[in-house]
Amino acid sequence: MLTNIFIFVNYRNKNMATLKFLIQSEGENKSIYIRLSIDRKNVYKRKTNYAINSKDWNVDKAQPYLRDETLKKLKVDLDKLKNNVEERYNNAISNGTEISGYWLEEQINEIQKKRKESEPDRLINHFQTYIENLPHKRDAKSKRAVSPATIKKYTTIKNKLVAFEKYRRRKIFIKNIDLKFRTELINYFQKIEKLSNNTIGRYITFIKTVCKDAKIYGIETHPQLEAFKGYTDEVAKVFLSFEELQKIENAKFTREALDNARDWLIIGCYIGQRISDLLSLTDENIITRNGLELISFTQQKTNKNIVIPIHPKAKEILNKRNGNFPRLLSAAKFNIHIKEVVKLAGINELTEGKKLVIVAKDPKTGKKTYRKEHGTFEKWELITSHVMRRTFATNFYGEMPTALIISITGHSTEAQYLGYVGKPPIDNAQIIAEYFNTLYQKQQNNVPLRKVN
Repeated sequence: MLTNIFIFVNYRNKNMATLKFLIQSEGENKSIYIRLSIDRKNVYKRKTNYAINSKDWNVDKAQPYLRDETLKKLKVDLDKLKNNVEERYNNAISNGTEISGYWLEEQINEIQKKRKESEPDRLINHFQTYIENLPHKRDAKSKRAVSPATIKKYTTIKNKLVAFEKYRRRKIFIKNIDLKFRTELINYFQKIEKLSNNTIGRYITFIKTVCKDAKIYGIETHPQLEAFKGYTDEVAKVFLSFEELQKIENAKFTREALDNARDWLIIGCYIGQRISDLLSLTDENIITRNGLELISFTQQKTNKNIVIPIHPKAKEILNKRNGNFPRLLSAAKFNIHIKEVVKLAGINELTEGKKLVIVAKDPKTGKKTYRKEHGTFEKWELITSHVMRRTFATNFYGEMPTALIISITGHSTEAQYLGYVGKPPIDNAQIIAEYFNTLYQKQQNNVPLRKVN
C-alpha cells in the first residue's frame, strides 16, 4: 500500500509554508494532489489536473520516477505549478489574504487555465475553440447553420479525447496527429471505450476536420494528416417490407400501449421521418392545399421545411383516431413497445444486424452502459425507431423518383441517400433504363400504323 511521505522544510517565518505533491492510492490514472501545510491546524489539499500510474510515482521523493521523457516532462510541469502556487501564496500573505482550501483550489484552476491558453496547438484546446465557433459556421452541404446535434457530437468526441489523454498520461498536440496516433486511438476506442467500428470511423473523420481547421489558423499539422481518414463498415440495412408492414397492421393486441405504438410505427414507415420529428406531430401539422391534405413541419436535426402528402395508410390511422395522431409517448417507451409489436406480429426470421447489449453496470448507481453488438438475431430484436425512416427510403426506392424521396427523408445528396439504403449507383442507372424503356413503349403504341403498299 502507498503511504504519503512529506518532506518538510523548516522556515523560521511562520508565514512560510511547505508544498508537497502526493497520490492517495494505487492504480492507473491516479490524481496527483498538492498539499499546502502552513502549520498543524492549517493544512489544505487539492487535486491538480495531473494524473499518474502509481507505479511511476516515487513516494520517497514525492515526484514521478524519471524513467522516460513523459515522466520527466510531468515533473517539470509539477515543479512549475509548485513555484506558481508558492509565489501566489507569498503575495497573498503580503496582502493579508485569507488562506484556505478554496483559495488553493482557485489558484490551481487559474494556473491551469493560463497553461491551457498558452497551448493552442493542443488538440483538445483547438477542439474547444472549434466547438465555440460552430454556431457561426455553415454546413458545407446544406449551407444552413450547424445544428445543435452537430455541436453535441463534437463535444462528445472532445470529452473522449480528454479521457484518452488521461489514459495515455500525456497531452495530444495537433502536429503529432499521424497514422501511428490513429492506430493508437482506434485501439483505445475499441478496447477501452468499446465503441463500434462505425462510430470510431466517424470520430476519426471529425478529428481530422478539427485538425484541418487548426491549419487554417497557422497551427502546425503532421504531413500524414491527409492520410488520417475515417471509415465505414458495411452493415446490414434492417427495414420492414410492405408485406411485413401489413402483418403489423393485421396484428391484434390486448394492450392499448402496443396498439398506440403500432399506429405511430405505421405512420412513421409511410412518412419517413426521424422519431424526434414523428413524435412531435399534432393535428396542427396537418394542412390543406388545393384540396390535398399534407403534413407540414420543420425537421429538428436539419432545420429543413418538410411538406409530405398524407399516405393512405397514415390516413387510415388518422381516421381511426378521429383525425388525430396517436397518443404521445416518449422515445424510450416507443422503442420498447415496437419491439414487442413486431415480435407479436410474427416477424422473427433470423436477420443479420446490430442490437444494443449491456456491456457494463455501475455497482453503486446501477447505471448500465450499452454498446451495439453485431450478429444474427430474430428480426424483432433489431427493430428500433430508426427503422421507420430506413423502411420508407428503401420501400419507395425505384417506386418514385429519388429526388422526391430525398425531399421527404431530408438526405443532403443522392449519394448519401444511396449509401443509406445500400444501393450502388448502378441500380439507379437500371431504374432510369427501365423508365426509358417504358417511355419508349408508350411512344411506340401511340405511333399511327402506316399503310403497306
